[in-house]
Amino acid sequence: MQAVLDYILNVFVASLIHLSILIVPILILGLIMHLVSKQLEKKTVELIGMKGYLYLFGWIGTTIHELGHLVFALIFGHHVSNVKLFSLDSKNPEMGHVQHSFNKKNWYQNIGNFFIGIGPILLGGISLFIVGFLLLDINFFKVINNSIDLAAPSILEVTKNILISVFDSMMNLIQQILQNNESPWWKFLLFFYLLFSIGGSISLSKSDIKGSFSGLMLFVLLVFIFNLTTFWIGNFATHIFVSFSNLITGFYLMLLISILFNLFFLLLLTIITLTIPIKAVKKNKK
Repeated sequence: MQAVLDYILNVFVASLIHLSILIVPILILGLIMHLVSKQLEKKTVELIGMKGYLYLFGWIGTTIHELGHLVFALIFGHHVSNVKLFSLDSKNPEMGHVQHSFNKKNWYQNIGNFFIGIGPILLGGISLFIVGFLLLDINFFKVINNSIDLAAPSILEVTKNILISVFDSMMNLIQQILQNNESPWWKFLLFFYLLFSIGGSISLSKSDIKGSFSGLMLFVLLVFIFNLTTFWIGNFATHIFVSFSNLITGFYLMLLISILFNLFFLLLLTIITLTIPIKAVKKNKK
């Protein structure tokens, strides 16, 4: 009986480690980006009005946002009935939407709800990853510090090692961006424009969060069942998940860079809106 309890405990700990590698970073980064995005939109609208925001920044961010839902809805076999990628109508609170349905008895489509819900984060991060590579020739794999200790005895140690590795890689990436003297000025300007436009639109609505929750629970259950049926062979899954984490660290780094620079943009916008009298701002909106 004790052996069975020990086995289940080991499976539980292994599952926590795997989820902390695969799911926790994207959830934490997504939450931070959501909060920053909402404030960025609010401050930008205060400064140039909703119409100005939509025409200058909102159209591209909303398009990537809705494409994120659409791409993963198609990947997971959902039926897509209606798509609106963006709207330039400043009086319409709904900037875009993707309407889809699925077979509730199909476990694959049910898991898809999670990835569809966080699709804007995933596609937004991938887009910024590609933008960084094409415009500034950023080689994410050269700046990644793969210093994760596979022999760490606990989930806390593994998580600590992951955080240290990501932090070191992020510092290397920021240094590479700021010390890039070869790219012309317009590429930097376009890079920061897209960083603001795309990164500032990576947010999730209440319906996105609600829709993804059931898929997340099913995904967590499948990870636990997988470990329950394979852990007796050896904890090989942790090595696989850590190796996978190393591959997608560049994706996480781009999200972190977006958060840092958009926090800087938010600070600038806050200073500007505090400097300009409120009446003048309202006048500009009209």
